[in-house]
Amino acid sequence: MPDRFGPRGVIAAIIPRQNSNIQPEYQSMCPEGISNQIYRFDVSNQEEVPEALIREVSYTLGCWPDMVICANAVEMRDWSVEKHARYREQVSEQIPGIPFVTATDACETALKMVGAKRLAVLSPMTSTLAKSATDYYEELGFEVPYSTWLKADESIDIINISQEAVDDAFNRLDHEDVDTFLHIGGALGILDKIDGLEKRLGRPVISIVPTTYWYALRKHGITDPLTLGGKITRMQLPEETA
Repeated sequence: MPDRFGPRGVIAAIIPRQNSNIQPEYQSMCPEGISNQIYRFDVSNQEEVPEALIREVSYTLGCWPDMVICANAVEMRDWSVEKHARYREQVSEQIPGIPFVTATDACETALKMVGAKRLAVLSPMTSTLAKSATDYYEELGFEVPYSTWLKADESIDIINISQEAVDDAFNRLDHEDVDTFLHIGGALGILDKIDGLEKRLGRPVISIVPTTYWYALRKHGITDPLTLGGKITRMQLPEETA
Protein backbone atom coordinates (compact mmCIF):
# COMPACT_ATOMS: atom_id res chain seq x y z
CA MET A 1 0.00 0.00 0.00
CA PRO A 2 1.40 3.47 -0.90
CA ASP A 3 2.52 5.33 2.20
CA ARG A 4 2.54 9.12 2.37
CA PHE A 5 5.58 9.27 4.66
CA GLY A 6 7.33 6.20 3.26
CA PRO A 7 7.16 6.32 -0.54
CA ARG A 8 10.40 4.33 -0.72
CA GLY A 9 9.35 1.81 1.89
CA VAL A 10 7.88 1.12 5.31
CA ILE A 11 10.26 -0.58 7.75
CA ALA A 12 8.55 -2.17 10.77
CA ALA A 13 10.92 -2.90 13.61
CA ILE A 14 9.93 -5.10 16.53
CA ILE A 15 12.23 -4.14 19.38
CA PRO A 16 12.51 -4.98 23.08
CA ARG A 17 9.99 -3.18 25.29
CA GLN A 18 12.80 -2.53 27.79
CA ASN A 19 14.95 -0.70 25.24
CA SER A 20 14.46 3.04 24.71
CA ASN A 21 17.57 3.55 22.56
CA ILE A 22 16.87 1.58 19.39
CA GLN A 23 13.92 3.67 18.23
CA PRO A 24 15.74 7.05 18.20
CA GLU A 25 18.86 5.42 16.77
CA TYR A 26 16.92 3.90 13.87
CA GLN A 27 15.26 7.24 13.26
CA SER A 28 18.58 9.08 13.20
CA MET A 29 19.73 6.76 10.40
CA CYS A 30 16.47 6.85 8.44
CA PRO A 31 16.90 7.89 4.78
CA GLU A 32 14.46 10.28 3.16
CA GLY A 33 11.37 8.48 1.93
CA ILE A 34 11.56 5.61 4.43
CA SER A 35 8.99 5.34 7.22
CA ASN A 36 10.08 3.59 10.42
CA GLN A 37 7.29 1.94 12.41
CA ILE A 38 8.10 0.56 15.86
CA TYR A 39 6.51 -2.38 17.67
CA ARG A 40 7.62 -3.79 21.01
CA PHE A 41 7.85 -7.12 22.77
CA ASP A 42 8.79 -8.12 26.32
CA VAL A 43 12.30 -9.48 27.00
CA SER A 44 12.05 -9.60 30.79
CA ASN A 45 12.35 -13.41 30.65
CA GLN A 46 15.73 -13.96 29.01
CA GLU A 47 15.02 -17.67 28.61
CA GLU A 48 12.08 -17.00 26.28
CA VAL A 49 13.14 -14.03 24.18
CA PRO A 50 12.80 -15.72 20.75
CA GLU A 51 9.40 -17.10 21.73
CA ALA A 52 8.26 -13.67 22.92
CA LEU A 53 9.17 -12.08 19.60
CA ILE A 54 7.43 -14.82 17.63
CA ARG A 55 4.25 -14.29 19.66
CA GLU A 56 4.20 -10.55 18.91
CA VAL A 57 5.73 -10.17 15.44
CA SER A 58 2.43 -10.50 13.55
CA TYR A 59 1.36 -7.12 14.96
CA THR A 60 3.86 -5.48 12.60
CA LEU A 61 1.54 -6.35 9.73
CA GLY A 62 -0.75 -3.56 10.91
CA CYS A 63 1.33 -0.89 9.13
CA TRP A 64 1.61 -2.80 5.82
CA PRO A 65 5.41 -3.07 6.03
CA ASP A 66 7.73 -3.69 3.12
CA MET A 67 10.34 -5.10 5.51
CA VAL A 68 10.32 -6.24 9.12
CA ILE A 69 13.32 -5.99 11.46
CA CYS A 70 13.58 -8.52 14.29
CA ALA A 71 15.82 -6.43 16.48
CA ASN A 72 17.24 -8.76 19.10
CA ALA A 73 20.47 -10.73 19.49
CA VAL A 74 18.89 -14.14 19.94
CA GLU A 75 22.37 -15.69 20.04
CA MET A 76 22.71 -14.44 23.62
CA ARG A 77 21.16 -17.68 24.92
CA ASP A 78 21.47 -21.40 24.25
CA TRP A 79 21.51 -21.08 20.46
CA SER A 80 22.85 -22.81 17.37
CA VAL A 81 22.79 -22.51 13.60
CA GLU A 82 20.06 -25.16 13.52
CA LYS A 83 17.95 -23.32 16.11
CA HIS A 84 18.40 -20.09 14.21
CA ALA A 85 17.14 -21.65 10.99
CA ARG A 86 14.04 -22.85 12.81
CA TYR A 87 13.58 -19.40 14.36
CA ARG A 88 13.57 -17.84 10.90
CA GLU A 89 10.93 -20.35 9.80
CA GLN A 90 8.74 -19.54 12.80
CA VAL A 91 9.00 -15.79 12.16
CA SER A 92 8.12 -16.32 8.51
CA GLU A 93 5.04 -18.32 9.48
CA GLN A 94 3.76 -15.33 11.49
CA ILE A 95 4.31 -12.73 8.74
CA PRO A 96 3.80 -14.74 5.53
CA GLY A 97 5.09 -13.11 2.38
CA ILE A 98 6.79 -10.21 4.17
CA PRO A 99 10.59 -9.97 3.93
CA PHE A 100 12.32 -9.76 7.29
CA VAL A 101 15.80 -9.61 8.73
CA THR A 102 17.15 -10.70 12.09
CA ALA A 103 19.84 -8.83 13.97
CA THR A 104 21.85 -12.05 14.16
CA ASP A 105 21.86 -12.54 10.39
CA ALA A 106 22.75 -8.90 9.86
CA CYS A 107 25.81 -9.22 12.09
CA GLU A 108 26.92 -12.43 10.39
CA THR A 109 26.64 -10.82 6.95
CA ALA A 110 28.52 -7.72 8.04
CA LEU A 111 31.33 -9.73 9.61
CA LYS A 112 31.83 -11.67 6.40
CA MET A 113 31.76 -8.50 4.31
CA VAL A 114 34.56 -6.85 6.30
CA GLY A 115 36.61 -10.05 6.12
CA ALA A 116 36.44 -10.84 9.82
CA LYS A 117 38.35 -13.89 11.04
CA ARG A 118 39.21 -13.23 14.71
CA LEU A 119 36.61 -11.42 16.77
CA ALA A 120 36.45 -9.66 20.09
CA VAL A 121 32.84 -9.61 21.31
CA LEU A 122 31.17 -7.13 23.66
CA SER A 123 27.79 -8.01 25.19
CA PRO A 124 25.98 -6.06 27.90
CA MET A 125 24.70 -8.71 30.26
CA THR A 126 26.15 -11.75 32.02
CA SER A 127 29.13 -13.99 31.35
CA THR A 128 26.74 -16.85 30.60
CA LEU A 129 24.96 -14.93 27.85
CA ALA A 130 28.30 -13.70 26.49
CA LYS A 131 29.54 -17.30 26.32
CA SER A 132 26.42 -18.33 24.40
CA ALA A 133 27.08 -15.63 21.81
CA THR A 134 30.74 -16.61 21.54
CA ASP A 135 29.77 -20.23 20.96
CA TYR A 136 27.33 -19.24 18.23
CA TYR A 137 29.83 -17.17 16.24
CA GLU A 138 32.43 -19.89 16.60
CA GLU A 139 29.91 -22.34 15.14
CA LEU A 140 29.63 -19.97 12.17
CA GLY A 141 33.37 -20.36 11.63
CA PHE A 142 34.81 -17.26 13.30
CA GLU A 143 37.51 -17.40 15.94
CA VAL A 144 36.50 -15.59 19.13
CA PRO A 145 39.54 -15.47 21.41
CA TYR A 146 38.23 -12.54 23.46
CA SER A 147 34.90 -11.46 24.88
CA THR A 148 33.75 -9.18 27.66
CA TRP A 149 30.44 -8.26 29.25
CA LEU A 150 29.02 -5.40 31.27
CA LYS A 151 27.33 -7.32 34.09
CA ALA A 152 23.74 -6.18 33.58
CA ASP A 153 21.60 -8.79 35.30
CA GLU A 154 18.32 -7.69 33.70
CA SER A 155 17.45 -6.08 30.37
CA ILE A 156 16.14 -2.99 32.14
CA ASP A 157 19.61 -2.40 33.62
CA ILE A 158 21.42 -2.06 30.27
CA ILE A 159 20.27 1.47 29.54
CA ASN A 160 21.95 2.64 32.78
CA ILE A 161 25.40 1.44 31.70
CA SER A 162 27.67 4.47 31.30
CA GLN A 163 29.50 5.38 28.14
CA GLU A 164 32.73 5.26 30.16
CA ALA A 165 32.03 1.59 30.93
CA VAL A 166 31.55 0.96 27.21
CA ASP A 167 34.88 2.63 26.40
CA ASP A 168 36.60 0.56 29.08
CA ALA A 169 35.11 -2.62 27.61
CA PHE A 170 36.46 -1.87 24.14
CA ASN A 171 39.85 -1.13 25.69
CA ARG A 172 39.81 -4.59 27.29
CA LEU A 173 39.08 -6.12 23.89
CA ASP A 174 41.84 -4.22 22.07
CA HIS A 175 44.28 -7.03 21.32
CA GLU A 176 46.62 -6.96 18.35
CA ASP A 177 45.50 -10.34 17.05
CA VAL A 178 41.85 -9.22 16.71
CA ASP A 179 40.74 -8.03 13.28
CA THR A 180 37.12 -7.07 14.07
CA PHE A 181 35.08 -5.96 17.08
CA LEU A 182 31.48 -7.14 17.45
CA HIS A 183 28.99 -5.44 19.76
CA ILE A 184 25.69 -7.22 20.40
CA GLY A 185 22.88 -6.17 22.73
CA GLY A 186 21.18 -3.09 21.32
CA ALA A 187 20.32 -1.14 24.47
CA LEU A 188 23.74 0.44 24.99
CA GLY A 189 22.97 3.44 22.80
CA ILE A 190 26.39 3.74 21.18
CA LEU A 191 25.44 4.50 17.58
CA ASP A 192 27.21 7.87 17.61
CA LYS A 193 30.41 6.31 18.99
CA ILE A 194 31.04 3.69 16.31
CA ASP A 195 32.94 5.83 13.80
CA GLY A 196 35.14 7.20 16.57
CA LEU A 197 35.80 3.73 17.92
CA GLU A 198 36.83 2.49 14.47
CA LYS A 199 39.22 5.41 14.11
CA ARG A 200 40.72 4.82 17.55
CA LEU A 201 40.94 1.03 17.28
CA GLY A 202 41.95 0.98 13.62
CA ARG A 203 39.62 -1.92 12.80
CA PRO A 204 35.94 -2.43 11.95
CA VAL A 205 33.36 -2.29 14.73
CA ILE A 206 30.21 -4.20 13.86
CA SER A 207 27.54 -2.83 16.20
CA ILE A 208 24.17 -4.51 16.27
CA VAL A 209 21.83 -1.50 15.95
CA PRO A 210 23.31 0.26 12.89
CA THR A 211 24.26 -3.05 11.31
CA THR A 212 20.71 -4.41 11.51
CA TYR A 213 19.12 -1.24 10.17
CA TRP A 214 21.70 -1.04 7.36
CA TYR A 215 21.05 -4.67 6.44
CA ALA A 216 17.27 -4.15 6.32
CA LEU A 217 17.63 -1.12 4.06
CA ARG A 218 20.01 -2.93 1.72
CA LYS A 219 17.74 -5.99 1.53
CA HIS A 220 14.91 -3.61 0.60
CA GLY A 221 17.04 -2.13 -2.19
CA ILE A 222 17.93 1.17 -0.51
CA THR A 223 21.53 2.00 -1.40
CA ASP A 224 21.95 5.33 0.40
CA PRO A 225 25.17 5.46 2.46
CA LEU A 226 24.30 6.04 6.11
CA THR A 227 25.97 8.82 8.06
CA LEU A 228 26.38 6.91 11.32
CA GLY A 229 27.27 3.40 12.38
CA GLY A 230 30.73 2.68 11.04
CA LYS A 231 32.33 1.44 7.86
CA ILE A 232 29.75 -1.25 7.20
CA THR A 233 26.89 1.25 6.84
CA ARG A 234 28.57 2.83 3.81
CA MET A 235 28.85 -0.52 2.02
CA GLN A 236 26.54 -2.25 -0.45
CA LEU A 237 25.55 -5.91 -0.27
CA PRO A 238 27.09 -8.32 -2.78
CA GLU A 239 24.60 -9.26 -5.48
CA GLU A 240 24.28 -12.82 -4.19
CA THR A 241 23.33 -11.49 -0.75
CA ALA A 242 20.98 -8.73 -1.85
